[in-house]
Order: sequence, then C-alpha cells, then structure tokens
Amino acid sequence: MTDSPTDVRPESKAWLVLLLNAFYTVADLLCAAFVGVYFYVGKMDMRVVCYHYLALYLVTPIFFLLAGWYSQARDRVHVYRLGLALHAVYYGLLLYLGYRAPEHAVALGVLLGVTWGFYWAGANTFNYDVTTAASREYFFGVLSVVTGVSGLIAPLISGCIIGFTPSTESGYRAVFLAAVLLYLAAIVCSIGIPHDRHPRPYRLKRALFPGRDQRDWQLVMLSAATQAGLLHMFTFLLALLMYMETGSALSVGVFAALQGLASILSSYWTGRTLGPHNRKRCMFWGTAILIAAGGLITGKFTLATLIMFGFLRSVAAPLISIPCSGIRLNVIEDCAEESAQRIEYIAAWEVPLAMGRVLTLGLLLALNAWLEQPVQAIRAIMLFICLNYALNYLLVSRISRAGGEDSGPSIRYHEAP
Repeated sequence: MTDSPTDVRPESKAWLVLLLNAFYTVADLLCAAFVGVYFYVGKMDMRVVCYHYLALYLVTPIFFLLAGWYSQARDRVHVYRLGLALHAVYYGLLLYLGYRAPEHAVALGVLLGVTWGFYWAGANTFNYDVTTAASREYFFGVLSVVTGVSGLIAPLISGCIIGFTPSTESGYRAVFLAAVLLYLAAIVCSIGIPHDRHPRPYRLKRALFPGRDQRDWQLVMLSAATQAGLLHMFTFLLALLMYMETGSALSVGVFAALQGLASILSSYWTGRTLGPHNRKRCMFWGTAILIAAGGLITGKFTLATLIMFGFLRSVAAPLISIPCSGIRLNVIEDCAEESAQRIEYIAAWEVPLAMGRVLTLGLLLALNAWLEQPVQAIRAIMLFICLNYALNYLLVSRISRAGGEDSGPSIRYHEAP
C-alpha cells in the first residue's frame, strides 16, 4: 500500500488535533445527555425525541459520503471546519428557538445529521493522518483520557447549571451558549491545521459493496449494523429514563458523570491490557457484561437498577468498542490500495451503522405505541440493543484481524457517537 502525497507530516500536528478533540468533546458532552431531555420536557412526548434522532441517523451517512468526496476532491480542512461551524449553528438555533425547539425537532435533527456527516468525516481523517502505526496506541490513549474526563465533568456541570438556575429554560440556554462558544474556539484553533489540497479519486463502490476478495471488510460492514446503540443511543435513552424517574436535570448530570467515571476506569484497564492476541477475549467479556446488564433491566425496575445498568454499560463499552475499532482500521489498511482511500472505507462503514440505528429507533416507536408506558418501551429496546451485541461478537470474531499473533498492531480512530 503506497502513500499518496500529502502536506501533513504524521505526528507533526497531533497535539493540535488533541486540543481540537478536547474542545469538541467538552462541548458535546455538556449537551449530549440533555438535548433529548430538553425535547421531552418541551412536549412530554417521547416520540418527539425519537423523530429528532431518527432524522439525525437518516441524514448522517448521506452527508458523510458527500463530505468524503469533497475531502478527496478539494480539502478535508474545509469539511472539518464546516462541521464545527454547523455544530455552533445547531446549538445557536436551540438558543434562539428556546421552548419552541420541540416544534422543529425533525428539522433540527436533519441539521445535526448534516453536521455530524461533515464533522466526523474530517475528524476521523485528521486522527488517522497525524499518527503512525507506532504512535496510534499512545495518541488514542491520551484521547480516551480526554474523553473520559470530559464525560465525568461536563454533564455534572450542565446538570448543576440547569438544576440550580432559577429558570430551567435559562439553565438550558446557558449550557447551549457554552457549547456554541467552545465550537467557535475550536474553529479558531483549527487555523493551525495544514491544508491538504492534493486531489484524489473517490472510489466508493468497492468500500460500500465489498466483493468476495474482501471477506474481512464484508464482516466489518455486517457487524456495523449490530453496533447501533452502544455509544450514542444509550446516552439519550438512559438520560430520558433517569429524567422520567426523577424529574431532575441534576440527577441526569450526576448519572452521566458516574457513567463517565466507570468508562475512564474501564478504558484505562483495556488500554493497559489489550493487544492483538486477546482482542476476542476482551470483546467476549464486554459482550457478556452487556447482556447481563440487559437481563438486569428486564427485572424489577428501580432507580438502583437503572444506576447499575448504566455502570455495567459503561464498563462494557470500552471492552467492545476499542478492539472493534482497532480491528476495523486494520482491515481498512489491508483493503485500501493506498492510504488516501481510508476516508472511503470510513464513510462506507457509516451506512450500515445508520441502518441499524434507524431500525432500532423504528422498533422503539412501535413498542411505544404498543406498550402502555414509555419507560417499558425504552427498557425493551435497551435489552434488544444488548442482545444485538451477541451477533456483533459472532461476526467480528470471524475477522482474520480479530485475534492471533499475526493480527498486526491495534489501531483505533475516534468514532462518531
């Protein structure tokens, strides 16, 4: 596999990319657990929340593919900055609309889908470009610490702001304003990212429709559909459940912070012990913990049960996601004819992932119409997501890069939520 010309020397801007990731992560986690709650509070109807995220998941892969084309034809820096700018626009609109935001939930979901497509196409490319095979473990270890600390502190700060502000609406507005300012700061810092204007072909067909000679990539694409829910969907589902149980934004923030602490500890342990030889074992135990958590949520439901589920999910997520993402980039390196093709495979992977998320949300809407209480529908869909990971394990464990001494270095890129 030969490298194409690029203006970016690996590792020369890694510190700046880490700083940009830090700005994004803090801004995102200030709001991630609260946007769904904000829409729910405005209408007291879970369907509004589902429609917002359904629009998000439908639109994201379309614009991810378009952003991938533009980054190959023109400049990936433009794609990344546009993603940051659209994040600021999204939260700026939430500020402007205020209590009327739930009336525009679908349109806002479409805007966020466009935003995600552009941002993650740029961010994942940067994370790949500023590292080498030898440095990626360290780079993503530092990035995991940044993400984990942000997940511990940011939602707690948001919960306190919303909970202790005299007006709940003004509390949400303060949190959204903080996110806008952080995204603007990231745009300013992105000036230091070198441009890469070398045009390249965008050969998406082979990545999107792999042939028999790409058996590993076929399995990666199939497994993507089973991975819906572990990262982003669980975030807003658990936040909704906590709010439905307590009616307190502060409790949502504390709950998210506790999950962040569990995730830090699990990520640290996984990073210290994971290698090509034990990826399957790591994924197996993560899957087992997640399925056990699903069984727990189906029993007698209490606040303690919900907290325990959130803890177990946070422990299981790094055990599954870290080896899965490492395997995925190893396979991309095997399949891509040259390193510049990495965006084509990264973008293609978003399509089955989005399909899995859309099907899961559609099932949630059906369960909500059938069952008497929204809480029952959310608990049922969380069990479904947990059980899905048994199929994910069966698919990923069949990939040649999943285990063994010849699996190559463990490589990971920072996933879209």
